[in-house]
Amino acid sequence: MAASAATDNWINIAQGGIIRVYANREKWSLMLGQLLITLLVIVAAVIVVRRQRAAQRAAAPKPQSGKPADPWQGHNRQNAAAPRPTNTQTPMAQPMKSVLWLVLAGIVVIGSMVSFLHWQDQQRLVTVLLYRDADQSPVIYRVSKRNIGDGSFITEDGIQVTVSANERMEIVGL
Repeated sequence: MAASAATDNWINIAQGGIIRVYANREKWSLMLGQLLITLLVIVAAVIVVRRQRAAQRAAAPKPQSGKPADPWQGHNRQNAAAPRPTNTQTPMAQPMKSVLWLVLAGIVVIGSMVSFLHWQDQQRLVTVLLYRDADQSPVIYRVSKRNIGDGSFITEDGIQVTVSANERMEIVGL
């Protein structure tokens, strides 16, 4: 009796494992979409903070020292070298930076769309026809696509159906 109960328990765990694998795939795709959105928010926050700091630095006056200018220092001489420009980026850097940001935004948008479309496809209801060995007429079930496993499925009502070796399962609407 104990061996039979243990065997039944093992079979139930194995059958549930098939369905859990398909359910976990959906969770991973949803989690990936959430991670992409989180990453996008973090990048946007970093950009906003950097722009605010740059604006604060540009608006803040430079502190002047109380010492008088020394005529023999290099910055006071007539033949001193010209000061270095503050914008050291090459002329091509700004357009390249914009292109890279657009590419990154495109990747995030495309990844989110693919995740959403995959999720939407997995939510679609299909018809499962289960043909018994002796019966000519099939038993008809409505199942969401994500709940179809190898040899078993969970119906719209929450009933778990396992297909035996002498039954044939036909899926309509894939």
